[in-house]
Amino acid sequence: CPACGSELTEPDPQVDAMLATLAELRGQLDAVRTTRPGRERALRELQQETDQLRQQLRGVEGALSALSEAETARRGLQSRAEEQAYTRGRIDTYIAQLGQAEPGGDLARLRSQITLAEQVVAGLEAELDPQEVEDRLSHSLNYISSDMTQWADRLKLEHGTRHVRLDLKRLTVVTDSDDGVAELMRIGSGKNWVGYHLVAHLALHQYFVMHDRPVPRLLMLDQPTQPYYPSDVAKQSGMRNVPVQDADREAVLRLFELMRDVVNELGGGFQIIVSDHANLPESWFQDRVRYNWRDGDALIPQEWIDQHGGNAG
Repeated sequence: CPACGSELTEPDPQVDAMLATLAELRGQLDAVRTTRPGRERALRELQQETDQLRQQLRGVEGALSALSEAETARRGLQSRAEEQAYTRGRIDTYIAQLGQAEPGGDLARLRSQITLAEQVVAGLEAELDPQEVEDRLSHSLNYISSDMTQWADRLKLEHGTRHVRLDLKRLTVVTDSDDGVAELMRIGSGKNWVGYHLVAHLALHQYFVMHDRPVPRLLMLDQPTQPYYPSDVAKQSGMRNVPVQDADREAVLRLFELMRDVVNELGGGFQIIVSDHANLPESWFQDRVRYNWRDGDALIPQEWIDQHGGNAG
């Protein structure tokens, strides 16, 4: 042993023997390299044959499936008469059971549900019918127009005795005159404009309340009497040089009386808040005054203004 010097049972092979073995191994490797391309070529050929066999197998399977379907259809034709007879027997049995049902049983309940469902369907179809929608809109406008005409005549507005109505296409109030249809802007004077705006608002809100529509039950008006300058306003506001016009005061009184009557007619279902300088002496008017600016009361408390560093002007 080269390491320890002991005797070995089998001495190390000689260098020549090792070289011979190495040469033999190299020869075997060269033989393997030489045969590899042939093996790869053979594998490719086997793969191609396999693909061809698979295609042929698919064709055979398709032919078998077609034959199976044809056989099933043939058998079905033979048994169809039996199936039809069976189905007719089931139907006859079901009809016989329905005929034996009591009047107050399931059959009556189902018929009642069918009738109710048909009514619901008819109602929904009517709501979707454009003609039905147009008829309902025309009815509503006529309903509102009747009140507008009546109240315009009560306020003695120009052309108020004619057919006063809303024009949805032009989004304005129109009425009839001797020269044709008169729009609100053509009627003229601030008094008429205020009056027609008021009757339009009141007619719409009354319709909404009477038909329980989802519209806020509140109307707020700011100085509707501004075009009139009633005499009592002039006196109490320090405007001594404004002439007294009883016709204007009567017109203002008609405005507030109309608002009062509409609110009373709706029985608490509608509220009108008016911010105005008018201070009519009538008792019913004074009972409804909540804040009087002449006495220092206002919708906006003075302490709010003081807290924010503003001024009352």
